[in-house]
Amino acid sequence: MEGMNPSLYEAAATGDVGFLESIRNGRLTADLFQKTPKENNILHIAAEFKQINFFRKVKINHESPPFWATNKNGETPLHVAARVGCGEVVTFLIDHTKLHPIEGVDPEKEPIDGEAYKKLLRMPNLEMDTPLHVAVRYHHARAVKLLMEADPELCFSCYSTKESPLFLAVIAGSTSIADYILKQTPAQRSPSFQGTNGVTALHAAVTRIDFTNKGIVQSMVSKNPGIMEEVDEIGWTPLHYASLRGNLKAAQLLIQNSNSASYISDKLGMSALHVAAYEGHIQIIEELIRRCPDTCDLVNHKGQTALHVAVLGGKKNVVTYVLKTPKLARLINEADNDGNTPWHLAAICKNKKIVAILGRDSRLNRTAVNKESLQVRDILLAENKGRKAKKDERPPELRNLMAPFSTNIDHRYHSKISAIKNYNPTKK
Repeated sequence: MEGMNPSLYEAAATGDVGFLESIRNGRLTADLFQKTPKENNILHIAAEFKQINFFRKVKINHESPPFWATNKNGETPLHVAARVGCGEVVTFLIDHTKLHPIEGVDPEKEPIDGEAYKKLLRMPNLEMDTPLHVAVRYHHARAVKLLMEADPELCFSCYSTKESPLFLAVIAGSTSIADYILKQTPAQRSPSFQGTNGVTALHAAVTRIDFTNKGIVQSMVSKNPGIMEEVDEIGWTPLHYASLRGNLKAAQLLIQNSNSASYISDKLGMSALHVAAYEGHIQIIEELIRRCPDTCDLVNHKGQTALHVAVLGGKKNVVTYVLKTPKLARLINEADNDGNTPWHLAAICKNKKIVAILGRDSRLNRTAVNKESLQVRDILLAENKGRKAKKDERPPELRNLMAPFSTNIDHRYHSKISAIKNYNPTKK
């Protein structure tokens, strides 16, 4: 395989327009269609090194390397300019495509519709990213602005990556770009919120306090109210995410604008109230109960209430809160599908502090038996008489009870939030 002539490569990389003049005057001979091993032509290289003058001096005719030619990654020079954040080259390419016919477009039709240039702006690379996706991934706000001004409908596209520009902006933590996309979307229309595995831009935004404080979550809800009830692949709404993160302001906004979201349970039957209880976020629990009092009746697939889940999560503050809240009194003695009350679970989990907190409450049914015909005292006596468990060992009944929670909340759900926080949109 032959590479590009070193002199030609150097000219494109350094912006040596004199080299182009020499070719034009016949003093030098060089094939301008040469490519590197990655199939970059001189325009890809000039874009990579932000050489705007090289673009301006390249002879524009049918013998010139096409501005829409792609390299091995499916990138056009516009993709490259968006990736390196060279606004001048982005502007040049947009203006050029508006003035010149594009490959594959009927020259007779192009002047009539006047929008054939959008073919280049919407062309995806092999990762199915348009130049706008690329600019967002690399945090180049100016390139984002130029591309959206040229074609506002770019923010509606996701292609096969399932990642919209708005989602990428949130994941990248760019409040300015996310805000710009929302504000520049044509009136009465909403940009795509789509992300990966059903996680939308709103799911991701409520895990970031700054997106809430800067009004971006509010703008999202205003643009697309229905997004509040969208669920990801495990059945979580944005309210589940806000409850896990402990983002009170976002949770309040979601509850106020969509009571229905408070009643949506995931594939394990977990509601936002269960998640807040497991995580110990009292203020979110208070908000849910205040706005939707009967959410306390929600149980998961094991028949467990928010108090059961708080015990499984070892959250003493939630247990104490429930005991002090009259409207939640009925949860104290409620049994799950296995007949276990919250007190049973505290004993099975060997959480002596929660066993004691519940045990001091006069409303507690101390003689309640589960489906194994065990009272709490039986569980405690068996533990005292039996072999002392090793530090990392749990009895089988605890493993069975905790399986949907320790596995799915501590690992599966927390890993999702961690993935959102640590996601690098430039690495796919």
